[in-house]
Amino acid sequence: MRRALVIGVAVLLGAGNAANAAGHTPPPCREHSWVGTGAMGGPRALHTATLLPSGKVLVTGGTASTSATVNLSATAELYDPTTGTWSPTDSMGTSRESHTATLLTTGKVLIVGGTATLGNEEANPEVYDPDTGHWTSTGPMEVGSRAFHTATLLPSGQVLVVGGFTVVPAQRLASAQLFDPVTGDWHPTGSLGQARAFHTATLLPSGKVLVAGGAGDQDALGSVELYDPATGTWTSTAPMSDARYFHTATLLPSGIVMVAGGTGSAADFLTETELFDPATETWRRTGSLLFMHTSHSATLLPSGRILLVDGNGDYFFGQIANTEIFDPEAESWSDAGCTVEPRSFHTATLLLSGRVLVAGGFGLGSSSAVSAELYGVIVSPAQVSLAPGASETFTAKGGSGLGYIWSFVRNESGGTLTASGDYRAGPVGGVSDALQVMDSFANSSTVTVNVVRQAAAVSSTPPQAKSMGCGTTGGAALPSLGGAVLLLLGWRWLRVRRPRSP
Repeated sequence: MRRALVIGVAVLLGAGNAANAAGHTPPPCREHSWVGTGAMGGPRALHTATLLPSGKVLVTGGTASTSATVNLSATAELYDPTTGTWSPTDSMGTSRESHTATLLTTGKVLIVGGTATLGNEEANPEVYDPDTGHWTSTGPMEVGSRAFHTATLLPSGQVLVVGGFTVVPAQRLASAQLFDPVTGDWHPTGSLGQARAFHTATLLPSGKVLVAGGAGDQDALGSVELYDPATGTWTSTAPMSDARYFHTATLLPSGIVMVAGGTGSAADFLTETELFDPATETWRRTGSLLFMHTSHSATLLPSGRILLVDGNGDYFFGQIANTEIFDPEAESWSDAGCTVEPRSFHTATLLLSGRVLVAGGFGLGSSSAVSAELYGVIVSPAQVSLAPGASETFTAKGGSGLGYIWSFVRNESGGTLTASGDYRAGPVGGVSDALQVMDSFANSSTVTVNVVRQAAAVSSTPPQAKSMGCGTTGGAALPSLGGAVLLLLGWRWLRVRRPRSP
């Protein structure tokens, strides 16, 4: 029964593939702009990944493939960006997939829902404490077995869980619940006007939550609803131009929401994208995707651009390796190269360095991937210590792969830097220089150079004696002192040896 979820996903995707497979081949890939990093401890898809305050990434749960009867995982592991390695941490109390993970204001991580191991359909919420590496259960949810729902951290610190569907009984959900991290309890709140799963939920600058699209009981949805935390109620707003599910929604720095890709009402894969303006509550189309993506990921980069990664193309579970970048100023998409391995239902996490970690997902065929890779400019060496006047050649890879621009962020030593990354430290020691390399998509990385202060030169001249006073210093005092001592000794000797008077 539990596998009905993935089977249902496969059917949804398969319908789209049947509509698109004829006459189509996977789009070509140019040179990789992605760099592999350490592999996870095991394969997983439909898992979660959460950036912790420490800069590490917590990955939880997932499934190893779409074919096995029982292949869910309760395991969790941590990715360390400084070493590029994974290490295990405590496992969850329940094996699960298609769940959500939310970073709370306390730094802990809330895991909600998902489908659980066969015979244990109820997946109770759990909280992970990064300080101890342990999990604790929260109070029970009204509906704890929901999957493909959304979980949104509100400005109040509470978490809003919306929609999704249950496996037993198989139904879409309209209900919504709030989690209070202070008490650890759940409370009901207003229900959606329309039940949905596979939708998106976006926190707007106003504090309201925009829920868009998804799949209803019969078909893809184009309807959109707004949740107001102040009243706990939902209101309908303008629908999207295209009904869709398995899409992404990303809040841009301007406050506009970008919706991209997904599967449409005719089970076709969409290339159309559209923008929602919260000020006017209206939608408008913008530049189309270069490739078809569904069950993909979208990440807002530090540059303000959006990175869209992989997903399914136009054949059954036909993962593509193509990625693309959206420029909000030009409102256009550009080819961002290909991932090392095609994948869908993966995770994409923006690291503190500005790079994006993509992990797991369904690879080619029905198996999950164990691999992980990085997008963004990677420079080597990242930190170095040099003497004044010494040189170092820095190299960059990744990112757009279309050329790099080097510049100084800080030049305290008076050093020099060429356009090709050749650096020479200046004459000033005891300081640090900072170099930046940027690619054509405004992805950047920095280098720190510690310019070491040279030790003071040691003189070959013997040390001089300290002053002895009386107007003499150093070695000039020694002959005078010696002469005085000899004079006194001589006088005493003469006095002793002089014959006494008869």
